[in-house]
Amino acid sequence: MLLSAAAAAAPGGDDLHIIAPTEDDIRRELGLDFEERLEELIRQEIEAPFGRFGATSAITNDSFTDVLEHLFSDPLNDAIFDDWYNNFGADIDAALGHLGPDMDQVDERPAGRRKERSPNLFPYDFGDVHTANWHIKFLADDVRERTRTLAKRDRHAEFRSHFRVTLEKLEYLRDLFLEKGWITKTKHCRDDATLKIKAELLILGCLNVLGHATPFRCLPVSTNISFTEHRLFFHRFIDHMYSIRDEHIYLPRNVQELKATMARYESVGLPGNTGSIDVVHSKWSLCPAGDLSRAKGKEGYPSIAWEVISDFDRRVLGVSSAQFGTRNDKHIVKIDKNVARIRDDWYAGVKWTYYTRAGEVKEETGVYLICDGGYCRWPITICPYNGVAKNTLEGYFSTNLEGVRKDVECLFGILKKRWSILDYGLRFRDIIVCEKVFVTCCILHNLMLDEMTRQANPPRAVRGAPPVGHGLWLRGPRPMAAYESSDGALANKWGKRRKLLAGHLEFAKKQRLL
Repeated sequence: MLLSAAAAAAPGGDDLHIIAPTEDDIRRELGLDFEERLEELIRQEIEAPFGRFGATSAITNDSFTDVLEHLFSDPLNDAIFDDWYNNFGADIDAALGHLGPDMDQVDERPAGRRKERSPNLFPYDFGDVHTANWHIKFLADDVRERTRTLAKRDRHAEFRSHFRVTLEKLEYLRDLFLEKGWITKTKHCRDDATLKIKAELLILGCLNVLGHATPFRCLPVSTNISFTEHRLFFHRFIDHMYSIRDEHIYLPRNVQELKATMARYESVGLPGNTGSIDVVHSKWSLCPAGDLSRAKGKEGYPSIAWEVISDFDRRVLGVSSAQFGTRNDKHIVKIDKNVARIRDDWYAGVKWTYYTRAGEVKEETGVYLICDGGYCRWPITICPYNGVAKNTLEGYFSTNLEGVRKDVECLFGILKKRWSILDYGLRFRDIIVCEKVFVTCCILHNLMLDEMTRQANPPRAVRGAPPVGHGLWLRGPRPMAAYESSDGALANKWGKRRKLLAGHLEFAKKQRLL
């Protein structure tokens, strides 16, 4: 048709001039019915794509190529097909636009960029620490001295009920963190006065979490500091406190300190003793499922255990690493570094004297710890006799030892009542974080010892059955002791030391030396 139209347009009738059709001519000729023909052709190929090739078993890769060439065999149709495809895409976009806002939209943002955050429903205001409730009620200049006096005089004062420490201890922690650069200025806290207030409020938030197991989201109401900042600072707080543990939790560092500790025990009939040892458990509320079998011990719930050494005045002398709650005391005592120091370090060469039953003064070498019946038979771990009558020498010694070693049991009660996070359950999945929380509570306990009220003659606990050994688990491969509790020589030495201590107690009581 295009060729005849070109011939008819030639001038004269003698010669035939053939005019090549242009793209516009092709569009005018095919544009009206191109879409219908293309759709019909595609439909035929979809219904019987291999009909022209006979049996399907004869289909090859060349057959697919032939199908495609059959669809787009004429190069002149490429431009027309492109225009049709573009128009078809525009029609689809227009149709999607009419579907309304509920239609899923494709997020066409550059690769590597995050989706932009939608604006806040209400504007966010940074709180002013000067107007915080805790600052106005306890720390402002006009009430600060009142807080200091009441918190120091009464352990049930409101400040100590909230934060478990006195104002002097808060100021000590604030100055420590500022001096070491653990709390620094920020964009919204640029002057020293504001920095001190903010440091106090952050530390008070940590103390409130430890003392009452308060959720972090409850703190901004009292501090005007976001709960996220409180949560992040809490982890920094326990990290920094854990880093200074050796400054506050330590065995006697020299002979003078050791003699002072031993003198307290000698006054109750246990010469040579340097402390009490036992294991405490704390509930692990967020124990991972993979650790449940080794953390769920005799308590019936997942727990973490620590071996603690305390002196006569309930001061924490040593804390072992965190252990899962299924192993016994005999296992953990073999890997406790504090026990190893008492056994192998300079403590093993310390000499002390005692009385025999005949009144003779003799000398013994090496200090020891008192414990319950769940420990190894070592000369450095002295426990009560088992199954003896009270009116015998061994029974009287056991009654006295069980009463004295209640100091470590009372320490556990004080820790859990003062720092409720240990009693309500540790809400951290990482056992290392739980260990740092416990060590931080022990450090704060030692800081508060000088605030405790002491009696001249504290009441003695009556005799009771020693507690059963608690469960422990090794956090990793640790070197065991070079000897086992079944070693006959050690067991004999342990028995002889316990017997001479019983004889010393009997003589001292008769002579009214205690």
